[in-house]
Amino acid sequence: MLSQKRIDELEEIIVSKIAHILHDVYGEKTDDLSVQNVRGKLMFKGDPHLNELRLALERIQRKEYGICIFCKGEIGYDILYELPTAHFCRNCADSLVQRRNAAVSGKRVYGS
Repeated sequence: MLSQKRIDELEEIIVSKIAHILHDVYGEKTDDLSVQNVRGKLMFKGDPHLNELRLALERIQRKEYGICIFCKGEIGYDILYELPTAHFCRNCADSLVQRRNAAVSGKRVYGS
């Protein structure tokens, strides 16, 4: 399980990414952006990337952040640091890529 310190670090990264998008894409003032007031800033924005970041913040609040939605195993800090919106652990992500590639090529993936 991720430590609270690491979750706090990742939460800051998520809020920073949201602030960057809101400022650069929507021209909004983001000097005072925090987890508490991010919801109001994201209302009525149809941006899918902003939505994924908002959902990541919600998973943090529900204590579900960093848990793979398939196997319920831990998503590594290194993955979350690079992609804070990750839904899958490395094994499940690799499995999904194999299945997708097999579907595209018409091959069967055994054990799937």
